[in-house]
Amino acid sequence: SISIIMTSNMYTKIFSPILEEAHNSITPQERAAFDLNFSISEKIYQILQDKGMTKRDLAKLTGKKESEVSRWFSFGHNFTCKTVALIQQALGAPIIEIAK
Repeated sequence: SISIIMTSNMYTKIFSPILEEAHNSITPQERAAFDLNFSISEKIYQILQDKGMTKRDLAKLTGKKESEVSRWFSFGHNFTCKTVALIQQALGAPIIEIAK
């Protein structure tokens, strides 16, 4: 049997019961990190859609290979601050905003 454990505007992830059990067994800290990284991917995807851009366009703007950009949208990617800053600059849009 297959179950859906996460739905977003970007895509739906479908997991087997074994993977669902693993997801449910991670620590709150690991889950928070996963959720944050997933939210970053979702925000980037939304900005691309709003601007009528593709992942290929983002690769060109950031000087990265398309395969690397595709990994940014993969399940469980861990963004660095440096990568987020690069993407924000390339898109001319905030991904993460921190109140000052």
